[in-house]
Amino acid sequence: MKKIFSFFAITTTLLIVSNKADAQQKLGHASLEDIVSIMPDIRKADSLLQKFRKDSLENTLPFYVSEYKRKDSIAKAPTTPAAIKQTVQQEANNYLSIIQNWDQFTQNEMQRKQQEVLNPYFAKAFELINTVAKENGYTWVFKQDALLVAPQTDDLLPLVAKKLGVKLPTGAAGLNEPAKPAAGAKKQ
Repeated sequence: MKKIFSFFAITTTLLIVSNKADAQQKLGHASLEDIVSIMPDIRKADSLLQKFRKDSLENTLPFYVSEYKRKDSIAKAPTTPAAIKQTVQQEANNYLSIIQNWDQFTQNEMQRKQQEVLNPYFAKAFELINTVAKENGYTWVFKQDALLVAPQTDDLLPLVAKKLGVKLPTGAAGLNEPAKPAAGAKKQ
């Protein structure tokens, strides 16, 4: 009898603790890209990237073409010593390779520059999500579009926008509404 009573007491205690733990779960979702897009100074980053594209990449191709022609003519000149010919021909081939793969080269350079410019914004967005989640009692925050099946969660974008002091664009579905408890999301 003592064993049965102990079993029921332990089972009841575990159920109560489990229910309390479940009751403390608050689920939300956020998109780093959406948060970065509403940051007040993101236009500076966009203009910096456009300036990089225009000033650096668009002006670079003519330089590479002229350098290729110059190095190639040096390599083909009969008066160029053999040791120098080989080095200059290799340099000319490097320029030719870049010219032939120009689209891939510019795409790689733009991606590198985007990472350099946007990484601080994404880091700040991640910090904002953590701060807003802690301030509002969210224990789990998901990137909703990465899950195939997930419970309904609260959108943290309005809370982050409020924290940033920016107004979300009107007409976007649910963007101007404060985060509401999702049906099925457990609250404290």
